[in-house]
Amino acid sequence: MSQSTKSNLIKYGTSFLAGGGLFYLYLSLREFPVEEAAENYRMLSDAATVPGLLFIMFGLLIWISTRGVLDGVSFMLSRLFRGLVPGGRMQADEKYADYIEKRHEKAKKISGYGFLFITGLVFIAVAVVFTILFYTAG
Repeated sequence: MSQSTKSNLIKYGTSFLAGGGLFYLYLSLREFPVEEAAENYRMLSDAATVPGLLFIMFGLLIWISTRGVLDGVSFMLSRLFRGLVPGGRMQADEKYADYIEKRHEKAKKISGYGFLFITGLVFIAVAVVFTILFYTAG
């Protein structure tokens, strides 16, 4: 088995395992199953929507951070935390242009997070199926 296949199996397996855990956690916190089939379908749809949206949103957050959308916010937060740490103000202030250059070098190295979108879309597809079953059973 090639290295990329192993890497993909680990990424997808871990993400589906985490999503399945969230799916199970959602159902275990509810009174599942109930007597009505339509209500069971609704709970299953909700349980699949939660990990699906979380994976898609995490993927979007990584994508926009690699595009530089959050550079200004992260620059200000780093200055804030450096000012709150004792002795942090003793360091020389970094210019925004230098910070951006350093961030863009790091952002070029970030890749391989597309599995988050795919995993999220699979969970959303499962949620759509249960939503259709909910409306046809009701």
